[in-house]
Amino acid sequence: MRVLYDLFFLAFSLFYIPVLLLKGKLHADFPQRFGFLRGMRSAGRRPVWIHAVSVGEVVLAARLSRAVKRRFPEAPVVVSTTTRTGNDMMRRQRARPGNEGIVDDVFYFPLDFSFVVSRVVRELRPRLYVMIETELWPNLLEELRLRGVPVVLANGRISDRSYSSYRRIGAVTRRILRCVDRFCMQSDRDAERIKSLGARPDKVFTTGSMKFDEELPGPGKKPFSKEQLGFEPLDKVLVAGSTHFPEEKELIDVYGDLLNDHGDLRLILAPRHVERSDAVRIYLEKSGLDFLRFSDVIDGKKGGAKVLLVDTIGHLKDLYSLASCVFVGGSLAKKGGQNPIEAARWGKPVIFGPDMSNFREVSGVFLEKGAALQVSDAAGLKAALDGLLRDPGRLKKMGGAALKAIEENSGALERTVARISGYLE
Repeated sequence: MRVLYDLFFLAFSLFYIPVLLLKGKLHADFPQRFGFLRGMRSAGRRPVWIHAVSVGEVVLAARLSRAVKRRFPEAPVVVSTTTRTGNDMMRRQRARPGNEGIVDDVFYFPLDFSFVVSRVVRELRPRLYVMIETELWPNLLEELRLRGVPVVLANGRISDRSYSSYRRIGAVTRRILRCVDRFCMQSDRDAERIKSLGARPDKVFTTGSMKFDEELPGPGKKPFSKEQLGFEPLDKVLVAGSTHFPEEKELIDVYGDLLNDHGDLRLILAPRHVERSDAVRIYLEKSGLDFLRFSDVIDGKKGGAKVLLVDTIGHLKDLYSLASCVFVGGSLAKKGGQNPIEAARWGKPVIFGPDMSNFREVSGVFLEKGAALQVSDAAGLKAALDGLLRDPGRLKKMGGAALKAIEENSGALERTVARISGYLE
C-alpha cells in the first residue's frame, strides 16, 4: 500500500511543486517539507510533536502546548504547520510576552512520501504525535505505528464532506485509523462517525471543542478602541468576519441599505483570505462607500470612513471586541461556516447563514442558548440586523447568552491533556 500511495503522491507532487514555483511560494525553509530538519534543537530529544495545518489550528496548538508544558515542564514540544501563514503565526505566538518556551521548535510538515516521513521520525524521535482536527496522512501514521510512537487525534471532527470522502475509500480509511491510539472528538456526532469509519470504540472519547477554551478577556481589556479606527464612540459596529466570495458583495449591499435607517452604523469587513482584499476593495469602490484598509490605520492613517477593510492577519479576533453584532462568514456562501466562538468570547451576538456544517455543534449550542440567529439569505440577514439594531436590550441579552454558552462548554483542553498524559508520565 505504501508503494502505491508513494506513486500517487509523486504524481500529485509533479503538479504541486511547479504550482508553488509559479506562485512564488518556495522559501528558505521549504527543504523541511522533504525532511531536512537542520538546526532543530529538539531533534532526538523525544519531543511531543503537535501538527497544526494553518492559522485556526495553530491557535489550538499553542494552547495545547502550553497545557502540556504546564503539566510536563521538561517535555520538549515541537509544532509543524502545512501553510506558511500558519508557520508565521506560530512563530509570532511563540514570541509573544508570556509565551516564551511554550514551543521549542516550529517547522514545516513533511511531504507524505514514505522515505521523507521515515527520515523525519528517525531524526525527531517523538514520544507522542498529536494532530489537531482530522489530518490523516497515511505514510506518516504508518511510520509512527511501526516505530511505536503513540498517535492522538485532538479536537477531532468529521465534516459532512469528509465523512462522505472517507466512506468512499472505506478499506483505506480503516487501515489509517488503526494507526491512531486515541481519538479525542469534539462531539458525540463526531465520535459516532469516526467509529463508523473503523475506529475502535474503546479508543474514542468525546472531549468537546478546544475552541471554547480561549481565555476570556477581562473587564475593559479591549485591544482596540473605536476612536483608533476613526469611528465615533457611540457608533454601532457590524463586524463581518472570515467572509468568502460572494458574501462581501452581499454584505456591502446590505450595509448600504441599512445606512438609510441606521446612519451611525459602521462596517468592519474581514475576508477569510487576506489576498482577496484587493477584489473586495473593487466592490467597495463601486459602492461609493468611504473605506479604509486596516493596514493603513495601523500605519497611522486617520479618517471618518464608514467601512474598514481588514487586509492583515491575526487582528480579527481582537476587532470583534468593538462589535455591536457579528456576521460569521462562509455561511451564506455555503463554505461550511467559520468559527463563531472568537466573537462570542467578547459577549457579542452572532448571525450566520444556512450553512454552518463545519461548526454544526458549536452553532447549535449558540442557537439553543439564544446567543445567535440563523438566516437563509442576504434579505434575511438585512431583516435580522435591522431588528437587532432597533433593540439594544436584545443585543445585550444575546451577548450575555454567548458568554454563558462559552463558560458552560469550556474544559475540552484539560480533558484532552488528561487523555494524552498517560503517554508522557
